[in-house]
Amino acid sequence: MRTAAPLLIATVLLAVALAPTAAAGSAEFEDGTAMSGIERVTYMSFIGISLMFIASAFFLFMERADVARRHRPAIGISVMIVGIAGVQYALMQEAFIAEPGALPTDFRYADWLTTVPLMAVTFAVLAGKEAFTDRRLFSLPGMSVPGIIIVGSMFMMISGYLGQLELDQALAQGVEPNPIHWYFFFQGCVGYLTVFMIVGSPFTGAYGIDDTKISDPSIVATMTRLRKVVLIGWLIYPVGYVIGATELGGVEGAASMMLVYNLADLVNKLAFVIIVLIGCRAVEDTVSA
Repeated sequence: MRTAAPLLIATVLLAVALAPTAAAGSAEFEDGTAMSGIERVTYMSFIGISLMFIASAFFLFMERADVARRHRPAIGISVMIVGIAGVQYALMQEAFIAEPGALPTDFRYADWLTTVPLMAVTFAVLAGKEAFTDRRLFSLPGMSVPGIIIVGSMFMMISGYLGQLELDQALAQGVEPNPIHWYFFFQGCVGYLTVFMIVGSPFTGAYGIDDTKISDPSIVATMTRLRKVVLIGWLIYPVGYVIGATELGGVEGAASMMLVYNLADLVNKLAFVIIVLIGCRAVEDTVSA
């Protein structure tokens, strides 16, 4: 199989990279403070997820040549999604281990501010310009389907970042957060709904994309699967936020929140890029047949 060699190489590289971490017996922060159980699990998740993303980026890059030319941009975007996330998770791990209660929020949102718009715009890239509708949410220049998707996802992330900063400060001090963080939280939800309305759900039509104008049935099926990721998978992030906002357990609450975020990233990003790859390969296989 064409995927066997790259998959084997990626798996071996991942195993080799994880070996020193798995063998390490230390469970301390850099200042010598011992980690709790949840902190240790969170720390290990940063390392493991970083390496899995980097290995996935390598694998997707190797597979790009075996995809129909018109769908290679979507694979290229997928490489960027997991590649950027892999680097940012390595930086998050370094920030987390520096001292108890350290929150790598800046690195996390640097990841999300880049990868979430890339994930959202993948819908437009897969569908193709001919599938865009003439409907617009705004009359501003550039507010075509890709423009609305990017603006909506950026609005969601910036609002989330402002709310997260308020929440992080409260977690660090072990006090009740300023209620304004909920305003930013719900403001971010507006951005999510904007993206969701444009790309559509697996059960309803899309405001900005007309599936009937997509010529490849496998791409239509791929779009439906990706919409399920956006509908279900992205809802995990608010759960992590609410955990941090309601538990307020100092470093324990912060670690729990970060662990939920990490697992959500792992599930959403890997599921997303795998679905894109399978859908694009299905087009190529259909054409070859």
